[in-house]
Amino acid sequence: MATDIHFTTGTLLRYAATGIVCTVAPLILAFLWRKRTYESWVVFLAGFLAYFAAGTVRIMLRFFIFREGSVFATDPFVFYLVQGLLSGVCEETARYVTFKYPLRNRTERTTSVMYGLGHDFYESLAVGGFASFHYVLDGIDWNNLGEAEFTRGLDEKAAQKMLEGVAAAADFSFLDSVLVSLDCLAGTFTHVALSVIVFKAVQTGDWKRWLLLAIGLHTAGNFLCGYLPLSSTGMHLFSIIWAAAIGWFAYRVYKELPYA
Repeated sequence: MATDIHFTTGTLLRYAATGIVCTVAPLILAFLWRKRTYESWVVFLAGFLAYFAAGTVRIMLRFFIFREGSVFATDPFVFYLVQGLLSGVCEETARYVTFKYPLRNRTERTTSVMYGLGHDFYESLAVGGFASFHYVLDGIDWNNLGEAEFTRGLDEKAAQKMLEGVAAAADFSFLDSVLVSLDCLAGTFTHVALSVIVFKAVQTGDWKRWLLLAIGLHTAGNFLCGYLPLSSTGMHLFSIIWAAAIGWFAYRVYKELPYA
C-alpha cells in the first residue's frame, strides 16, 4: 500500500497562512471596531465565553442525541437538520441570554458587533485556526515518519481511508487556502449579523420575531451547507454567499436601531 504522498513546503506554508488569517481576523476587526466606537473588550470577552458555554451544551446534546444506534444518526436529512438546529438553538440562545443579563446595561447598537466578533473568535480559533495548524504539524510528522508509522495497527480498509484523507490534505492548493480564509471571514460576518438580529430581539422585547428568526437562519445555513450535495469548493462558496445575504439584511436592521 506504499504511496508517494508528500506535504511540500508550499502546502505547509499555505496551511500556516490560513490558520493565521482565521485566528487574527476577528481580533483585528475587533481592534478596529473598538478604535472607531470605543466599545469595550468586556463585550468581546462575553461573546467568547458565551460561545464556549453554548458549544459545551451542544457537545453534550450531540453525544446524547447521536449515540450509537440513534435514528437521528442514520438518515442524512434528519442528521443535518438536527445538527443545524442544535447549533442554531444553542448559539442564538446564548447570545440572547448574554445580551439580556450580563450585558443588559449596554444598549448601544455597537455592542452587538463587538459581541459577534468575540463569539466568532472562539469558532475561528477552534475550527479554522487550530485545524490549519494541526495540518501543519501532521504534515511535518508525515514527511518525517512516513506512511508505515501512520498506518500502524490499522486494518486495510481503515488504512486506505486514512491515506485518502492524507492525500486530500496534501493537495491543499492556493485556491483552497483562499477559499478557506474567505469562509472564515464569512463566518465572522455571519456571527456579527446574527448578533445584530438577536440584539434587536432583546432591545425591542420582540423575541418571538427576532430570536426565532436568528435561530431559523442559523439552522438553515448549517443544514443546507451540510445536506446539499456540494463539493468542498461549493461549500465554501455557499458559506460566503450566505454570509453576504444575512449580512446585508442585518446591516439594514442595524441602521434602523435607535439605540446609538
